[in-house]
This record gives sequence, structure tokens and C-alpha cells, in this order.
Amino acid sequence: MSKKRLVKRQPDFEDDMSIFSCDILYSIIIRLPVKSLLRFQSVSKPWRAMISDSEFKKSHRDHSKALEREKILLGRKTGEFEFGELENSELVIMEKQWIPRKKFHRAQVLCSCEGLSLLMNPHAYLYFFLWNPSTREYRTLRCPYRESATNHPVVPLACGLCYDSRVDDYKVIIMMSYSFYGVYSLNNNSWTEEKVFPYPAKSYATCSPLVSIEGRVFWFMHHRAYPYVDRTSTIIYFDIKSVEVKELPIPDFVGEDEIFRLLTLRSCLCLYGGKKTDKESNIWIMEQDGNWKWLMNVCNLPTICQGVQDMKLLCCTKDGEVVFQRVSCHQLFIYNPKRQQFVTVGVREHESPTPPIASICFDSLYFSTSKVRRRRKQRFVTPNNQTTQ
Repeated sequence: MSKKRLVKRQPDFEDDMSIFSCDILYSIIIRLPVKSLLRFQSVSKPWRAMISDSEFKKSHRDHSKALEREKILLGRKTGEFEFGELENSELVIMEKQWIPRKKFHRAQVLCSCEGLSLLMNPHAYLYFFLWNPSTREYRTLRCPYRESATNHPVVPLACGLCYDSRVDDYKVIIMMSYSFYGVYSLNNNSWTEEKVFPYPAKSYATCSPLVSIEGRVFWFMHHRAYPYVDRTSTIIYFDIKSVEVKELPIPDFVGEDEIFRLLTLRSCLCLYGGKKTDKESNIWIMEQDGNWKWLMNVCNLPTICQGVQDMKLLCCTKDGEVVFQRVSCHQLFIYNPKRQQFVTVGVREHESPTPPIASICFDSLYFSTSKVRRRRKQRFVTPNNQTTQ
């Protein structure tokens, strides 16, 4: 009697569904948080293949952004980071983790964009850390620029991160001492020195942290050490499409005696502030057509802080409420615009005082290249297209 030859069939995604169709199951899975998806990779090979697919990861990131699934990233002086979510006026600490590289344990979060965060070690300012806090994927990068006269490293004046949707690439922008700026490509793992910085160095003394919105990175400059936007400030931005630095006019609503802060709110450029002595603040956002729109007025500031200078706007909730942090003590508050009232945010599973908010980032599986952990020598591309190692 001849033995039947058994042929091993490759598993398919349809094998793992008993009730739902593939489309329904896909639409359910893509709405899950990253922590659940990482666990579900162990269900079967088809599930692992689907969740590991780059197109699925991009779709999941876009869903997280549409659902406003934001994480609040808190940074402690010990180097530990905590991830929290707001639930019913309470900050719930979901996870704690350390940066996987020791040299970045006390690093500062400079900015976040499309699920990734850019960090810098203040004691080793030439080294940067590009990190997805949700998946713990990362890449370290070193700034290669040096002074031509002394060959000493150039201290970065400002740093930013943006996503180029045209080529599916994250790019780091570093402004170097008001003389020039460089751009790092995550996909190519290379630096490109761009044009000479188009604004005179002698005109500015300070530069704000960068704010990233839809392929543009914004920051403002001032002629003295001043962390606010006023009538004498200059708002500039890096346009990823034209690869140029451009200027944005100061809006007319910024009065002579008023100060504003610059940030991202609802995926729009935002300015909020008012007069130092006022008991209220105004929030403005810039729409897609470039026009500024008044969003709301925040009343009763003395109940939570000493004024405009002592408040930091973080984000908006799905219900339209606004989350603030007091600068002097790091206490969190939620403002209800309908009731015009502030509610103090409690911190669950947190015994010590609330640390300062490091960043607001989306829960995302995505990292634009699969070679994030592979150590590869960085390339530096000069303006003459000569590549050096």
C-alpha cells in the first residue's frame, strides 16, 4: 500500500478567520493600539506578516492620527520616560521605559512628528536619537558639521523633525549657528548640507524649539533671549517640498504688548497668548489656506497659574477640551470652554510630583525604513554632491 505524500500548504490570512471576512477583520485590527498589535503578531504567521507589512503600518499610523490617539510623554530627571493617556480628567500612566542607549538616558525630547520623537543628549550635542516610543525602534545619528576655520564641531542652534509624504521619509533639520542648515534623511541615512541660512546672524540671539506640521517645520527667532512671539519676532519655516527656508509674517492679532507661544494643535500651526497682565488667553490656529482662525478664549487663568507666562498648552481632547500644564510646578489642568472652568488632572499610579511634559506623540507602528537597527556608516553629501564617509 503506497503512502500518500503530504504537501505542506502555506498558511493564509483567511485561515485565521472563522466568523469575520478578511476586510472586516482588517478594519478591526487596524484600529487597535500598538501594544495590542505587537502581542497579536504571535497569533500566527499570517497575522505577523500582515501587522509587519509597511503598508499596514502606514495605514495604522493614519488611523491613529485621525482618531487623535495621542500619548503624553513625561520625562524624568533620572532618564526614565512615562507614557500616559487622559481618561476622565485623570492621567493614567500606561507604561514606563528607558531609552535603550545609555548615552541618551538623560536626553531631552526636542520634538515629535508622525509617531517618532527626536532626542538630543545635552552633554553630547552632536548625537541625536530618532525613536518610536510605541515600538521602541530607534536610530542614532551624528551631526557631521564642523567649523571650516578651526575644524571644531558646530553647536546646533535649533533642530526639528518632519515627514516627507512624497518619498515616505522622515527628515531631521538642523540649523547651524545662523550660517547654514543641514538635512538628514532616515531612508538614505545621510546628511545633506543645504543653502546658506537666508537671515543675518547678527539680528538674532535666541531660537525657539521647532514645530512640525504637514511637511513644514516652524520656529521663531528673536533679537534677545526671549521665549515668546511678539511684534519684533521673526517666524520662519523649512518647506520640505521646495527645500527652502521661508518667512511667515507675524499675524495682525499679535499686539504691541502681547506675547504668544508657538505649537502644533489639531495638526495645525497654533499661537496662543495675550497680554502679560491679562486674566485670559486667546488661541489661534492657521488653516490650510494660510489664514488665521480664532479658536477660543481661555478665561480664569489666575485660578491655575500666575498668567500667560506660566501656562503651557499641550493638546486638545476628543471632546474639545484643552490640556494645559503650569510651567512653575508642572501640574496638569483641563479647560472646558463651554463651562469656562479648569479641572485639575489627577495622576493615577503616581506618588511623586508630576514631571514636565516632554512631548505629545501619536501611537504608531511605523518607522519609514526596516533597517532602523542596522548599524551603517552615515554618509555626508556636500553641496557639490560629493559623498564622504
